[in-house]
Amino acid sequence: MRMFLDTNILVHAYNKSSPMREKASALLMSALRNEVRVVVSPQVLFEFYSVITNPRHVEKPLRPDEAAGICLDLLASSHIEKVCSTTSTAREALSLAEELNIAGSEIFDCVLAATVKENGIEFIYTENVRDFKRYEFVTAQNPLSGP
Repeated sequence: MRMFLDTNILVHAYNKSSPMREKASALLMSALRNEVRVVVSPQVLFEFYSVITNPRHVEKPLRPDEAAGICLDLLASSHIEKVCSTTSTAREALSLAEELNIAGSEIFDCVLAATVKENGIEFIYTENVRDFKRYEFVTAQNPLSGP
């Protein structure tokens, strides 16, 4: 089973002041040991970079070179699958946005939802489960909740 990783899982894994760091890091390490199948997209890596280097979003932001290095390592990993959005993804996302009355920055989750749909991924790991409830074709799970 393939799990798409949302941005917030990566942020928790690399944010030294996150109370969820241990759980998020353990999940990522399981993926890097090929114990679980995870998928990311360039959009997620760019969002991660934006958040993890921004002092308004994290208490101890990473330097740009550190964040870029992490993104490049994740891109290079053979144990993390990468999927990209396409023109078809954009069409699907815009159709969904129109159908579901999506506005503002919600479009970014809509693009992720369309990306997972196009790539046949049924599950997304995210802290923001409610953000993906409107998309019937994907199941959102929070791997950071619980014991």
